[in-house]
Amino acid sequence: MVACSGPPAAARLDLEIIRGYVPGYNGVLGHEFVGTVVAYGPPPPAAAAGSGADTGSWPPPSTPLGTRVVGEINCNDAHYTCADAVFQRNHAPGRSVLGIIGRDGCLAQYTALPALNLHVVPPGLSDAEAVFAEPLAAACRIPEQGLPRQPGSDRVAVIGDGKLGLLTAAVLSRHLAAAGGHRLTLVGRHDAKMALVPGDLDRVVSEGDGSAVAERLGGQFDLVVEASGSAHGIRTALALCRPLGTVLLKSTVSTLQPPAAPATATTAGSEQGQQQGPAAATAAAPTWAELANDIVVNEKVLVGSRCGPFDAALQLMAGDEGVRRLLRSMVAAELQLAAAGTAALERAASKGTLKVQVVM
Repeated sequence: MVACSGPPAAARLDLEIIRGYVPGYNGVLGHEFVGTVVAYGPPPPAAAAGSGADTGSWPPPSTPLGTRVVGEINCNDAHYTCADAVFQRNHAPGRSVLGIIGRDGCLAQYTALPALNLHVVPPGLSDAEAVFAEPLAAACRIPEQGLPRQPGSDRVAVIGDGKLGLLTAAVLSRHLAAAGGHRLTLVGRHDAKMALVPGDLDRVVSEGDGSAVAERLGGQFDLVVEASGSAHGIRTALALCRPLGTVLLKSTVSTLQPPAAPATATTAGSEQGQQQGPAAATAAAPTWAELANDIVVNEKVLVGSRCGPFDAALQLMAGDEGVRRLLRSMVAAELQLAAAGTAALERAASKGTLKVQVVM
């Protein structure tokens, strides 16, 4: 176990936890940070030998005291091992999750993580850029999942112009371009936010209830990434997805609060209506029957997606000035930890805010 000190950030997920997304959690919030290694605890137990832990040298030579690091949030506290490295990273039984499940988060002067969770920050990255490693890694998770399946020919849309939507658009637009594929389509509510994403992509503004966009783009995409942060986003994603296509879900929202107003919404009607296109829009949150009818009849695939590879995210940051410019442009405020208190969360919850960073 290692203790780190450094600037964290207030994220949208912190707001959802406050609203009840993780029932019973009453610890310190925060899971996005860049920090400096200041202390090590005792080495991992001998039972962890062969699990990938560097039990032969402690502290690990890769992250000596004073090293600037970022950290993965899933903590393999039970030292679970298996042949599937991604399962072990994201879903190890008995894990705690930084600032989310069973482990105090990083909105504090110090935070503690397993040494194996740490990644060294490349020297060319500022703290303000490196603190985006966790959400950028979540965006990099999509190509790691093998999506889009055919980047040279698949048509891809991203729904949402919040932080994760913009990062996802940046990652996937580069992924498609590298394969010589189609331009990515980004659907959001704000021209100015979508303009922050560098590169050649189609930006579509959704106004009102979004039914016009769903009608115009309905059934056109092989892969639709839902990153709206709204319980209504899946309805729009399904409307845009073609039969036999894939909808990848990134949004996590509390079930204990009324859902926000939809970004774009269409209702699923009869089998004939589903095959011909979206029906009239509604402000009601989608029901499972509504979603399942569309999924079953049109044989669409739902894919969940969460934490991703930090090494890929850091490599992308270090090698792409356009991505670093996007990261810097999303910072709406920097607040001192000693004076931040609830102010950081209140600012993060304010309309139009993409990212609030807490500094020491």
